[in-house]
Amino acid sequence: MQRSVPIAATFIFKLHCAVLEAYDELESPSGLRLYPVMDGVFISSSRRGPLQTLLNQALCRLVAEFLAQEKCYHQFIARGALAFGPVYHGCTVDRQTSRILSSYTTTRDSILVGLPVVQALEGEGSAPPFGIAAHSSARAFAPDGDDPFRFIWLDWFRAADPPVDSDALLARLDDYFDWQQDHCNMTGYIPARIEHHKKLAHEYFTPDE
Repeated sequence: MQRSVPIAATFIFKLHCAVLEAYDELESPSGLRLYPVMDGVFISSSRRGPLQTLLNQALCRLVAEFLAQEKCYHQFIARGALAFGPVYHGCTVDRQTSRILSSYTTTRDSILVGLPVVQALEGEGSAPPFGIAAHSSARAFAPDGDDPFRFIWLDWFRAADPPVDSDALLARLDDYFDWQQDHCNMTGYIPARIEHHKKLAHEYFTPDE
């Protein structure tokens, strides 16, 4: 927003639209809750499958949006993280618990509390561009009937529909990061972070030989 409020607003709206469209496509979204927060969204789910499908399709849309923009100035990158554990939903607060909150349902229903919220927020910093990091809690535990995530990153793009062209994406990401290096004083993107994110992208989207 320091660079440009209109551009930041466009990026934020497109991010939320991608998540909402992916949510609307789910055959059975029960057990999923969305908690939008400014430039991101927390998603809670009682099962792994619907959550993974939602992430796959939302990121698929965001990658398509990134590739569709001709100018680096109009591109943006999203990423996220997964964590597992008990959370408390504001929507479960009744009048006996809080008369005020039960009267203001919009505020009440936007509240999500729990250690996984913190773990996901902190884990996002280790995620590659357009990647999802899996906190140790999500790699060690899972809901009954589900398996934990098996790796530090969720390779969502291997199950994306339509498929993601990793070579094309990496080529555009290279152009984007080169542009960011050339304009880092304007954008505020720290050069060392640019190099680190570029390396992360290649590790993430380059399939094992």
